[in-house]
Parts: sequence; C-alpha cells; structure tokens
Amino acid sequence: STSSFSFERGKGMRALGCSVAIASAWEHWLDDFGHDSFRYPEWISESMHSCSCWRNVDLSFGCLDSGASVDWRLSTDLSWCVAKHFLLSHMPEFDLHFLPAAVSIEGTSMLDDNIAFALMAVNASKLDPRPPLRVMLSYMLPYAGLHESRANWRPLFFAKFFQLAVNLTTSQQVVGALIRDKEQLMNWTRFQWKDYPGRLDNRLELGPFASGSTPPVVAPFDFAAYGYGSCTGWATFLTSALRAVGVPARQVGSPCWNTAIFAGPATENPNVSQCWAAGVNGGPAGGTYLNNHNWVEYWDNQARVWHFVDVSVDVVSQDTWFCGNYSTGCECSSNAGKATIDHPVFSVTWSNVGDEVEIDGGEVLDAADLTLTSGESVSPLVWSPRLASPLGLPVKNVGLRIVNRTEFYRCKPKSGFV
Repeated sequence: STSSFSFERGKGMRALGCSVAIASAWEHWLDDFGHDSFRYPEWISESMHSCSCWRNVDLSFGCLDSGASVDWRLSTDLSWCVAKHFLLSHMPEFDLHFLPAAVSIEGTSMLDDNIAFALMAVNASKLDPRPPLRVMLSYMLPYAGLHESRANWRPLFFAKFFQLAVNLTTSQQVVGALIRDKEQLMNWTRFQWKDYPGRLDNRLELGPFASGSTPPVVAPFDFAAYGYGSCTGWATFLTSALRAVGVPARQVGSPCWNTAIFAGPATENPNVSQCWAAGVNGGPAGGTYLNNHNWVEYWDNQARVWHFVDVSVDVVSQDTWFCGNYSTGCECSSNAGKATIDHPVFSVTWSNVGDEVEIDGGEVLDAADLTLTSGESVSPLVWSPRLASPLGLPVKNVGLRIVNRTEFYRCKPKSGFV
C-alpha cells in the first residue's frame, strides 16, 4: 500500500511529507549549494544526527533512531534512518568501504548526500498518489545500478532538474517534462539554482546519441564529460534524473537480442556466447558483437505499474523501434518481442531475491547465478565482461541483482508464446 507521511513541527523531519509551507520552500534548501558553506536543511541535519547504524557479527546491519530500533522491512514511512538501513543492507560490499565525499562539510560521504537529497525530492514532490515505500526504496533511493563509476550526481541533479517536476502530479508528466524536445534534460548548463556561481551565458548541450560508446560512457557524469552517449549512457542519465526528482526509475535492457547471427539458444549457436562476451576471446570485440540495447522503466504512480520509455526520444510512449506497438507484449516481429531463453530482458534492482513479484514486475535474480543454456556463466554487463577488482577478483556479477522482465516484453500471440 502507499506509504503515509507525517511532519511534526519542532521535532525535525522523521518521515517524508510535510506541510505546504515546507514543500514550497525547496529552493531555500539549496541556499549556498555549490559552495563550501552549504549545509543541509535543519530538518535533514536533525534526522541525520538522531540516527546511528552499525554492522553486526553476522554482517547484517542495525540502526537506532533516537534510541528506537529501525528496520526498513517493518517501516511504513521513509525517514533518514529507514533509508540508511536499507542502503547499508543492499549496497554492494565494495561500496561499504569507500564512497566519494559529501557536498556538505557535515556529511560523511556521498551516501549522506544521497539520503538527504532523496528526502528533499520526495518531500517537495507533488506526485499524487505517492509511490509505495517499497518502490521508493528499491528504485528511487539507490545511487547506482550497473556498477557504473561512483559519482555524487544526486545533489546536482536535484538542483538542476527539480524545477521541472515541482508542480507535476504524475510520474508520466515528469518524464515528459525532462525529455521534451530533448532539450529539457540535455541542455546541461541551462538549469541553474539561486546561488549558481558559474557563467549565466554558458551553454553546453549534451548529445547526440552516439552508438557504440559504452564503455566508456555509462555513468551520469561520463555523459556530461564526454558530451554524448549510446543507449546505456542515456538510460543511466535519465534514470538518475528521474530518481533525483522523486520518480522511481530503473535501467532495463536486453544483453543480447535474439536476432541476426545471434538468434537461437547458445547450445545451438556459438555466436550467442560471443554476443554476451562482447566479442571473440583474443580477437575482434565490440561493434556488431554488442547486439544489446538499454532503455528506462519508471513507476507510473497512477496506474501503479512499470511503464517504459526509449532513450534519446522526446515523446513519452511505449511504441518504440525495438518493441513496436505494445499491448500485452511487444510485436512478434520486434527485437523485444523475440525475447526468450539466452535472450532475456532484465531491469536493474536493489530488491532482494525472493521479494514481491508484484512490486518488481518479475522474479528478482542474483546475477551471480546467471548462465546460458550452454552452462556458461555470463553477466548483464556485456560491455564490461571482464570487470574485476585491482586484485583481479571478478566483480561483473558481484552485488548485482536483476528483475527478469522477459515475460512482460516478449510477444504473446493468441495461440500462446512458444
């Protein structure tokens, strides 16, 4: 059910949601933003300092909020401590040891910023009805999805883009506002805040769509630095922008389309293995071997379901080149309509294996268990099939969970899918 929200004046913000007066003051929460004098709003600081968390011997996490035990699984409201307990319990192990610094001197790392600005976005948002707490935890709160480089994008994205979403009541309206004419999202320097210290006449437009640029363009700030991106870069950028303004969103895609020389199961077609490995071991790589595509799913707060939108478009529509005219599935002749074994469609999630299918839209899988019909272990990160730590430990499947969305997208003819 949709979470309830409350605000107790004089006691700081313990849960999201607040009076109209507070919700209209979001711009003041950005006073001195971008300067070393920036501080979190008082209600954020109070919530942060009242929360303490630790790691138990069994590697689980515990948290106390003003001395009271907090468990995200039992919560109905999103507070600082609920958010921190969820993130600590779900983030990859390697992120627990280092994240970049916070934008405020009072923050310990970008994890504090991530919580603070997520709370600001949902507090000031006028989405009606609000997304359920479980959806917000798994798909609005996370700071990453595809093992992209860790950068503190949320504070800047909130400062730049929330002005587009502040008066909108549906998530579909927010998506439309961001992608309209492709300028709303891509005009990187157009969106400024009250204390913006840069040149007001500066202009930098991101784009265009540049096929074959993943890697190196995956993370949101990769896109800003290079100035262009392919489907994965665009999907991560739009997902991050939506999360920054309070709309749950996630990257989704097919690691290997069931088309051309890669069609069929891996047991019958060795090219399928090369598709998942981005090329031939010791030979050609990338290019046509990356027969993949990524796009974005967002939570429709009115229909209470996941909807999708392609990248590098300016219209909110589920009629796309890779799907055709979507009804109960994609058209049978489309790439997504042909999704099947060894050619699935996955979305990225911070939910756990065994969580509610109704919320996630499919079964949650641990990427570490992902194999082809040939028995080969594979990763959804087909553009980085050899991703490993500096010590040589493979991490392409570590701390990565996915939702199997194949059934949602694949063709469903009247006679049934075979």
